[in-house]
Amino acid sequence: MCKFASFTIPVETGRIRLRKKQFTTLLAIIFLVGFSASRAMSAGRPAPPNLFNIGDSIGEGEAADGTIGAKRHGSVWSTGYDSGDIVYSLNERFETIDPTGFCENNAVRDAVFNHANSGAEMDDFADQAEEIIAAAATTPSGKVGKVAILLGGNDVCADSLEEMTPPDQFELLYRAGLDVLANSSVTQNAYIHVSSIPAIYWLWASMRGNDWCRLVAWPFVPCQNLLAKPENDCGVGGSHLDPDVIHPDDGLNCRRRKIFHARIRDVYNPILKRVLTEYKSDGRLPNAYYTDIFNYYFDDTLVNGGDCFHPSVAGHAALAGEQWCQSPWGRFDPSCGHPISLPWLPLLLLGE
Repeated sequence: MCKFASFTIPVETGRIRLRKKQFTTLLAIIFLVGFSASRAMSAGRPAPPNLFNIGDSIGEGEAADGTIGAKRHGSVWSTGYDSGDIVYSLNERFETIDPTGFCENNAVRDAVFNHANSGAEMDDFADQAEEIIAAAATTPSGKVGKVAILLGGNDVCADSLEEMTPPDQFELLYRAGLDVLANSSVTQNAYIHVSSIPAIYWLWASMRGNDWCRLVAWPFVPCQNLLAKPENDCGVGGSHLDPDVIHPDDGLNCRRRKIFHARIRDVYNPILKRVLTEYKSDGRLPNAYYTDIFNYYFDDTLVNGGDCFHPSVAGHAALAGEQWCQSPWGRFDPSCGHPISLPWLPLLLLGE
């Protein structure tokens, strides 16, 4: 079931008088608008025929339920299909919009649609793209309707700042994957949804006070350029909550974490956006678009309590909502804060 934003229509006594029939009609309109909001979205932009996923451990829902290393594909923000959880995934939203035309993912079809692999880096993008092109042949349309791509987290996470994937190499690998999509008739007209790398810094900021995370889990997480020596040595006045600015009294570990944060913000995410814009502008991938989730704050409820690093089920729910509302379909969705336009409504209220 779709989620709707609540709205009211104020009626000032003495200014507008509604006949009983008109009032009944108005109530019916309000009901129908709420009941058919998904149709309003569909009218703005039809659902794609299917949705494929390219990504890393986030794309596999790793540890979403708190079990270290366990995959939870049913709860993934993009191709998730578990109707019993709180994640209203992109897959489930498209199914709501077009329950007959959209070929939805489910437990049986998941190997067709979800090609994320834990540990994947940008170096794996081209191979995953080839995989979805091959898999599309098994779908009713024979083509890819949309690809959700969230990669790069493992390129920026490393044992040290110096071991992050060099930006030039990152861009070449990214272009190689986009080239695979652009050079195939199966994918060249698909919606190519590229997500920014999230602000991984907030995982540390949110979970640093948890002894399990700090002492037991984090030493084994391959992101030590963020998580090593996790005690807060940032300056006074809440400097650890201001990752965009290095304060004069910030300690060495605090400075390292803020440099890590800045490189994602100023180097890697701009590459993702700039290159994708190029492919869209010159027509190689005409339906490509970028979603910026870097400014989304992940608090402790959105990070799982097992490895204290990957999104929890609630985190995937938040990702799904944020990514959806930045998509071409989100601007028709009242749950994203966009009103439903009813320019013909005043005509129903005229007369005595």
